[in-house]
Amino acid sequence: MCHKYALTTGVKERGKVTLKSILLGCLLIPANCYWVIAMEQVWKSGNPSTLSIFFNAIFTLLAILVLNELLKRALPKAAFSRTELLTIYSMVCIGTGLASQDWMQVALPTWSHPIWHSSPENNWQELFLNELPRWLIVTDKSILGPFYTGHETFYRLHFILPWLRPVLWWVLLFSAIQIVMLSINVILYRQWTEREKLSFPIIQLPIEMTQSNGRIYRQNGFWFGFSIGAMLDIINGLHEFLPSIPQIRVKMMNITPMLPAHPFGAMGFTPISLFPFVIAIGYMLPLDLCFSSWFFYLFFKAQIVIGAYFGWQGSMGYEGVQGSLPYVNEQGIGAYIALFAIAIWSARSHLTEVFAEVLGKSSNMPRTLRAQYKAATAGLFGGMFFLILFSISIGMSIPISLAFFFIYFALCTVISKIRAEFGPPVHDLHFGGPDRILITLLGSTNMKKGDLIGLSLYFGFNRAYRAIPMPYQLEALRMSNLLGESLEKTSISLLIAAPIASLSACWAILHWAYQVGLSTTMTESYRFGGQAWLRLYSWLTSPWQPNIPAAIAMLIGALFATILMILRFIFPSFPLHPLGYTISSNWAMNCVWFPLMIASIVKFIVLRYLGVTGYRLGIPIAIGVILGEFTVGSLWSILGLIMKRHTYAFWLF
Repeated sequence: MCHKYALTTGVKERGKVTLKSILLGCLLIPANCYWVIAMEQVWKSGNPSTLSIFFNAIFTLLAILVLNELLKRALPKAAFSRTELLTIYSMVCIGTGLASQDWMQVALPTWSHPIWHSSPENNWQELFLNELPRWLIVTDKSILGPFYTGHETFYRLHFILPWLRPVLWWVLLFSAIQIVMLSINVILYRQWTEREKLSFPIIQLPIEMTQSNGRIYRQNGFWFGFSIGAMLDIINGLHEFLPSIPQIRVKMMNITPMLPAHPFGAMGFTPISLFPFVIAIGYMLPLDLCFSSWFFYLFFKAQIVIGAYFGWQGSMGYEGVQGSLPYVNEQGIGAYIALFAIAIWSARSHLTEVFAEVLGKSSNMPRTLRAQYKAATAGLFGGMFFLILFSISIGMSIPISLAFFFIYFALCTVISKIRAEFGPPVHDLHFGGPDRILITLLGSTNMKKGDLIGLSLYFGFNRAYRAIPMPYQLEALRMSNLLGESLEKTSISLLIAAPIASLSACWAILHWAYQVGLSTTMTESYRFGGQAWLRLYSWLTSPWQPNIPAAIAMLIGALFATILMILRFIFPSFPLHPLGYTISSNWAMNCVWFPLMIASIVKFIVLRYLGVTGYRLGIPIAIGVILGEFTVGSLWSILGLIMKRHTYAFWLF
């Protein structure tokens, strides 16, 4: 109900995606990529790309809104419409996703790591280096010293040229991936918005921010919430400069050492936190989904504790190594696969209609809609054809290439739907992609070396799934369509953003790495860059066998998620949701389970004693808390960028 409240306001406002909005979006993408890399890798003053809602994109939208108000007074004709503002916001989100800790911060260091770290001791040269496609990696070791140690400038021709070829090839690949993602979104859009009527909770904040009547800013509850979020971050930010100012602790504190060593010590990292903006986000989520998230997090921890009591050496399984009992990560992977199958089954009638129209076997759709589906189908199959050819060219076999990208886009599709239905503050699936699935089922022993090398090269966009572009594409289509714009024009803006975002993210990492050093300052990115090759080394020197128990755990996870979905269908008030089970198996739930518990308790009490009217009164407060933290947290980060030092990071560590 809260989502209809947010999305129906202002829907009659009209606007168009214009050239000036696309141009401004293109200009803001490099600026945000530069900012994100500085925040996450250089000064450690925030982690926007690990959230479902990128706070840097929200702050950018807020800054443009302020400037737009000035334009309305000085040059009314030059001011941006609501559709234009949301187009710019969506393009910035695409740029942030490509510059994220789950995309370019992993991918680009991967292209240089094997050359720089090859030595006679590790024998990488003979094991796999000679078989790497030279056009996808940096082969000139002499230019990598400053990249890893810093104290140089990237803007020298002898540094730029060795990077140019691999960067351009990878940008082409990443653009093709985003074309396929957008095509799937366009094909499924009507099914999810008109038939299943998904609520798209995540777009609630930008939708409310851009209302032309500024209603949210005239509500006392909003400013009350904004003050809470802002003052908290102001106090904690000042504590970084003046330690005598008391700190208000809201960040994660590991409670495992406080519990009896056996069997609770087996839980590993189990933090509690009080992130106010996460509590606010949880307040606006469906109650059953919010409850299910933290319930199943504790459910998985309980599995580990019980297993440790009986002598199992289990863990949550986020490390990328072969799983162990109770195979928590594998259960989650199975649940994702089940949700994809359920999503496709639910859309079977719609998909039949779409492909009947595309093949000319039906003529029931309007001409514009038919053309839209034909373009999306061409993008889907054309993009997949290119990706398979690309994979073959780097040494992968056709079956493994097909399996990899089918699983990859299946996971991206179900994550997009989860966000459109649930709107969780985090989703990650660390080390749970097609490479993990294929190795678990087949083992490295049953795959040729070219396939293993391909899986390692593709690790850069496959390590985790927190910032993949597909959900942001879908949300962009929804926002513009709510305001009367066609999917075609919004799709064009997203396609333009794809290569610009990839190039901008590469530039930002190279700029900062040559200045401060990848291995000396940007240590997280440096670590990411080595993970794929250390894993490949393990596959080749200590081959992984097919892991039958882990495969069974995937099947159990798929069956359990399916049973939960059936129970939800039979008993609509059943409180446990399969989406909560699915996302709670991943690392990121560590960070938010306790705030979501608080949010679900608060929401339950409000609905129980104050009803829907009381609940709606709390929405402006929640939005205010989120925007207050995002605004002040972003300002602290910008100050750190100017001062060249660490400042307060309200999220994550």
